Amino acid sequence: MLDKIRTFAQYRIVKFLFAIFLIIPFGLFGIDYYFRTPLGGDTVATVGDLRVSQQDFDTALRQQQETLAAQFGRNFDQSIMENPELRRSVLDRVINERLVSQGARRAGVSIDDKALADRIANEPAFQEDGKFSRERYEAIARAQGYSVVGLDELLRDEMRLSRYRDAIVRTAIVPRATLEGFIRLSEQSREVSMVAIGPEAFLASVKPTEEQLKAYYDARAKEFAVPEQVRVEYVELSLDALAARTPADPEEVKKFYEANKSRFVQREERRASHILLTVKPDATEAEKKAVEEKAKALADEVRRKPASFAEVAKKQSQDPGSAVQGGDLGFFARGAMVKPFEEAAFGAKKDEIVGPVKSDFGWHVIRVTDIRPEKGKSLAEATPEIEAELKKGVAARRYTEVAEGLTNIVYEQSTSLKPASDAFGLAVQQSGWIPKGGAAPGVLNNPKLLAEIFSDNAIKAKRNTAAIEVAPSVMVAARVVEHKPADQRPFDTVRASIEQRFKREEAVKLAVADGETKLKAVIEGKDAGLKWPAPLAVSRQKPGGLPPQVLDKVFRADAKQLPAVVGVATPMGYSLVKVTKVIEVDKIDDDKRKALAEQLKQTLALAELESTLATLRGRVGVQVSKEAFDRKPTP
Repeated sequence: MLDKIRTFAQYRIVKFLFAIFLIIPFGLFGIDYYFRTPLGGDTVATVGDLRVSQQDFDTALRQQQETLAAQFGRNFDQSIMENPELRRSVLDRVINERLVSQGARRAGVSIDDKALADRIANEPAFQEDGKFSRERYEAIARAQGYSVVGLDELLRDEMRLSRYRDAIVRTAIVPRATLEGFIRLSEQSREVSMVAIGPEAFLASVKPTEEQLKAYYDARAKEFAVPEQVRVEYVELSLDALAARTPADPEEVKKFYEANKSRFVQREERRASHILLTVKPDATEAEKKAVEEKAKALADEVRRKPASFAEVAKKQSQDPGSAVQGGDLGFFARGAMVKPFEEAAFGAKKDEIVGPVKSDFGWHVIRVTDIRPEKGKSLAEATPEIEAELKKGVAARRYTEVAEGLTNIVYEQSTSLKPASDAFGLAVQQSGWIPKGGAAPGVLNNPKLLAEIFSDNAIKAKRNTAAIEVAPSVMVAARVVEHKPADQRPFDTVRASIEQRFKREEAVKLAVADGETKLKAVIEGKDAGLKWPAPLAVSRQKPGGLPPQVLDKVFRADAKQLPAVVGVATPMGYSLVKVTKVIEVDKIDDDKRKALAEQLKQTLALAELESTLATLRGRVGVQVSKEAFDRKPTP
């Protein structure tokens, strides 16, 4: 409730930049259209004339790995990432992204210049003070490695693909009978007991022969390859570094202070505690009046005994965020609270108790506990802040000039970074080993820069890379100083790892087989030796730790034939679940009904989209490399 009472709406450029950088790369299906290179050995799949590179696939696998690690926690087994079925599902997802791009192209979906201009002008990330900023747009384009025209077309494509998807999903219709059944099942709970059969109990029984281990190694040789690696030296030009080296004129600092004194005034702040009694949106007049009368009674009580305010707030306040703190809301300035609350708090004296005060949240009894009066900073106090701003302004003008010079010198004197270092006072820094396809440290971790570092121009011709802006106002040029080609780790050096993986995979198979045997025995009415734990109520909203595939099987069990036992193979072994009871919900309020209706509509829309993509797959043709599942994602 405290978060709702506070109405902070401050603009945060970092938040907007983060949002746009995520939305653009990951919100686009078919972005590969802009990055296509001639088909080569790193192509995992082709979708019509679009491709999925090994790097695309590795990135998707790493994202899936992070998701599973978060889901299973300490029980996560790294080896499940080598499961061919899992890897295929990840690749199918990437292929579907390319199919959406193909579909939009075939459907002739287009975005005219006016629609694009409106989208760009209304995007908060491209605005300053609520208006479109050409400078900011250009800065974001550079940071992502695009020209302005390139970013225009990237956004145009995102709009085009979004329009295509929307056109498909809008055709989804939810029949009333289907909705009612969905709502009932969605809110239904089931009482279950689960026994998990893991691989640990079977590890000791798996005793692989040397021939089996060597065959395992041979079948997965690429997984045990050491990727190509380089070490580089590099120079970094940044606006912050230039600003740090820029002197500030004391006279300019003084002039700035005199012209902007209002900026250096700390506004008055108040600290207050409150007791909140909420009013339901659908409350009757009588119920509203009752809450108001109770608030008046509490106000009279704490006025008589001000020292009891915190204790009364803990017991009576319906704001869970502040009640545990005795109603304390901390310090706040004007504009931080809803208007009625603010006017009451800033109109009171220290230790005065005011109210009840009516707001959209209910009735507040307020006590002002401290006041920080408005205070202006002196010139001495404001000087560090002013110096930093003036230095940054000078450095920003200087940055453009130095960036152009750096770009030219690393190209014209391409056999060394020393001329650039000497000309602009940039330190030549050294990296550790950087694997191809993996992450690089710090400013070197930029896709465009890494592509140049691993190019023939940098490795074979021994030339500098171009000076590339890897982040807003940060430019880097690099040079390869040492190179290691990809190599195969011999069997003997990875034998222990292979044996561990082999045993784990075979133990999972044994766990699944044991689980299936026990399930069969239970179904036949025999004693399977299972010790069922105490039952737990689970629902689709509250799965109680059950993995999705297990939960799905639980809710597919016939509710008319309970108790029922179901079994599910998982990457972690086998789960046996006994379903003993169905718990129906008595009533669903209108808000939840609307939310569930929207959820079902989205599900049906997704099914419609998948059906369309299946048709497209047959029309454009999809080819998958048979080696696509032999490599694990690069760490």
